[in-house]
Formats: sequence, C-alpha cells, structure tokens
Amino acid sequence: MEKTQFRKYSIRIQVGVWLLFFLIMFGADVPYLGVFYSSLYALQFVLIQVTQVYLYYHLVFPLFHRGQKTLFFLLVIPMVLLFSSIGHIIDITIFAEYPEDGYESYWESFLYTFPISLLLVSASSAYYFVEAWYRNIRKEGLLRNEKLEAELNFLKSQINPHFLFNTLNNIYSYVQTGNEKSAFMLERLSSVLRFMVYDCSEEKVELNKELEAVDDLLEIYKMKNSDQQNISLNISGVKGYHLIAPLIIVNLVENACKHSDAVSNPAGFLKVDLEVDEADLCVCEISNTVKTRKGPQTKYGGVGHENVVKRLELQYGDDYTLENEEKEGVYRIRVSMPLERKV
Repeated sequence: MEKTQFRKYSIRIQVGVWLLFFLIMFGADVPYLGVFYSSLYALQFVLIQVTQVYLYYHLVFPLFHRGQKTLFFLLVIPMVLLFSSIGHIIDITIFAEYPEDGYESYWESFLYTFPISLLLVSASSAYYFVEAWYRNIRKEGLLRNEKLEAELNFLKSQINPHFLFNTLNNIYSYVQTGNEKSAFMLERLSSVLRFMVYDCSEEKVELNKELEAVDDLLEIYKMKNSDQQNISLNISGVKGYHLIAPLIIVNLVENACKHSDAVSNPAGFLKVDLEVDEADLCVCEISNTVKTRKGPQTKYGGVGHENVVKRLELQYGDDYTLENEEKEGVYRIRVSMPLERKV
C-alpha cells in the first residue's frame, strides 16, 4: 500500500515530538548537571523511550489487533517495568564517575521514569489504533470502489449482448424484405456499437452521445415501418458539458422498442421526452403502446429493466427516482437523475 498523507504527516509529527521531548529533558537538567551530562542523560532517556514505544507499536499492539489479547495484557506492564530498569542501569553507568555522585536510587529513578513511560506507551497505543482505524476505512473504501466497478462491468457485459441481439433481429427482419436502405440501417447500428464499445468503458459519458445512440436506435426501429410517424425523440435543455452514466437511457429505449407495437399498430406510438433543468437534473419519460401478449403474462421489462435499476442504484444511490406503470395498453416509465458537468 502506498504511503498515505496521514502517514507522511504523522512521521513529521513524531520527529518533532521526540525532538521537543529531548529539549525539555535537557533544559530541565542543564542547571544541575551541566551541558555535557544533561545532554547525555536526555539522549539516553529519549533513546530508551523511542525503543520502547516502537517495540510496542510493531510487536505488542498488533497482538491485540490480531485477537491475542491475553498475551497483549501479559506484556504491557512488564515491558514498561523492564525498560524502567534498563534506564536505571544506564543511569548508573553514565553517572558512575559523576563528581557529585548525583545518580538516583532505583526507586527514585523508577518513580520518575515509570509514569513518563506509561504515558508515552498510552499515547503510542492511541496513535496505533487510530492509524489502524484509518487504514481499515481506506481499505473498505477501495474494496467498495472495486466492487462497484466490478458490478458495473458485469452489468455492461449483460446489457451489450442483450441490446445487440434485439437490434440484429430488427435488422434481419428488415433485410428479408430486400429494402435498399439496409446499408443505412447497418450504418446506424455501427454508430450505436461504436458508442457502446469505445465510450461506455468510462464511468460517465456525454449526454449528447447517449442521445445520439438513442436516435440511432429509434431510426433502426422505425425502418421496420417507414410510414409510422408516432415514434419521436424530444430533447430540451441538454448542453455539451452534461455527463450521465452510460447505457441507462439507451437500455430503457431499447426495452421500449422490444415491447412496443408501434411498428405494427397504426395507432401505436413510442415517445421519448428528455429535459434537463437549470439545476442539471435530467428527467426522461418514455411512453409506448404495448404489444398484445399471448399466453402467461410476463413482467414488462425483464432483464433489461432490472439491469437499469441496478446501475441506477450503483451510480446514483438515493439521488435518482424511477416510476413506471402500465395502464390501458400504454406503458410509461419516468426516470430522473442528477447530471455531472464536464470539467
């Protein structure tokens, strides 16, 4: 894992704290011990505390983190006592030849160093668990992002073949009539596939490109019945900087084409109305007459509709709304979502 800003700043703070600790120890003793002995005493005291703190940090505190709490509690206090004793032994060695025989007894030294050691160990434990909490939060965030990306890629992999299968069926039925506009149909399909392959790999795409793909899709659909005039796309308020999660509008329109009877029913229709307001809220309403369904009634939408709902939830959370109803042979779906602006 790369070094985080938290770790970078904490290292600087630690160096500053230890330096300040040394200066305080030096300043407190220099009137009594002189510059040389006070420097020596402050240096050995700081080095012992540094050794103790980082041994706790790297060896003892992880025991608690890994669930070895019994061993953790067996080591916490004994190690403080051990380092207090080591400090006293070093004091005796340093001050053995001090002119005024100024070194302290063991208990004097212990009563002086033990509270300081305990305080530093407590502070380091607080730091350790705060950093562990920060690492866990960061790790959970990375895992959530990876999971989100994986789910979105999975949904896209489902949407693309689903869309392609239905569109090729439309083209096939049209080619069978021998109409000379087949090449134009394939050009439209090529445009849609280009959008899906090259643009939809991004988390957000330009709304204009999504709507161009919608227009291509509707043109392909209309070619099955060139006399049908009740298939329309109405757009307002869309700007070049508006960004949207890809394939949401496309998939809803493709689903409407699949279930609509507009090409076979002279009174049928399929309308797509999309508006973006000044607050960059996109509202899209799709309405269409529905084919007469024979046999067991199946739920309108199926896999395509479910994929759209999942993608809306992943991309927009609680910021989107989706309403749909089927009444008197007409199906309507209305979706609204906030758009981002291209920087």
